[in-house]
Amino acid sequence: MELVSSYPATEVAWIAPQPPHRRRVHRVTVLGSGSALPPRIVDNAYFVEQLGLDTTATWIEQRTGIRQRRHVESGVHVSELAAQAARQALDRAGLAAEQVDLIIVATSTPDYVMPSTACLVQQRLGAGRATAFDLCNGCAGFAYALDVAARYLATEFAHALVIGADLGSRLVNFADRSTCIFFGDGAGAVVLAGSGGGRILATRLCSSGDRESLLVPIGGVMTMDGRAIWNFATRVLPDTVRRLCRDAEVTVEQLKLLVPHQANRNILLAVADELGIPHDRVAVNIDRYGNTLAASIPIAFDEVLAQGRLQSGDLVALVGFGAGLAWGGVLLEL
Repeated sequence: MELVSSYPATEVAWIAPQPPHRRRVHRVTVLGSGSALPPRIVDNAYFVEQLGLDTTATWIEQRTGIRQRRHVESGVHVSELAAQAARQALDRAGLAAEQVDLIIVATSTPDYVMPSTACLVQQRLGAGRATAFDLCNGCAGFAYALDVAARYLATEFAHALVIGADLGSRLVNFADRSTCIFFGDGAGAVVLAGSGGGRILATRLCSSGDRESLLVPIGGVMTMDGRAIWNFATRVLPDTVRRLCRDAEVTVEQLKLLVPHQANRNILLAVADELGIPHDRVAVNIDRYGNTLAASIPIAFDEVLAQGRLQSGDLVALVGFGAGLAWGGVLLEL
């Protein structure tokens, strides 16, 4: 069975046209970021030596770019990782939980059908005055949540906590090598203010109803059409980046960094080549964490901020894509 990275980047059968864009600049400043990853490291040898899958550690790395990922132990909930990442982000922002007006958690692996994971995070943090809710849109969820938060900050709230958190290891069949080798667990968070020097210059949120390419039924495990996902991602990711830049009246070359959803290293490098940007201007951490779904963008964003790779005034594009099919991005001026 071939994995997604081995498929040629041909056209997806059908993708709905993108909606008309109305440019509206939002005053949004990133005050702090954080991330949380389980301590258990699962390397590629685990799938061969422990699970007996018909593959090799080298083959997995060559086809996906993943060397290891993190998995939670039994009994750990996604709200725990989400709250851990949120606390770190709040500490770095110098903000008390009681000052948070809005909590949005992007997740496809909630603790319960109800209450929302965001309400559980609110309880864990003691953020009693916040409005809290979940947003579910697969690996594009964090980009959607950023846009929603920006709109609230433009109208009625001062501070927002936006979290991407998922337990990908809970969604897969560990006998299916076409899915289980990709996914890890983690959470990332950002604290946003509706004031200061930062701005969202452009957003693009798109979807094309398709449950065949990537599906997780309630109580079931993931099925994925690798060819369709490869074709979809290599088309919409560079297209979204170009559209964001065009909408913001900047060039791709002006981007300091691209922080994409971490689905497959080969996809990310192919997109960089398509956009004509150096590989070192694309944030890549899939080699260490795998695909953490809605958590992958905020984890990578937190890393590049901690490494000092972004400064005030820099332009950064955060772009996600995945089940739905859904995709979208946000262009930030820090």
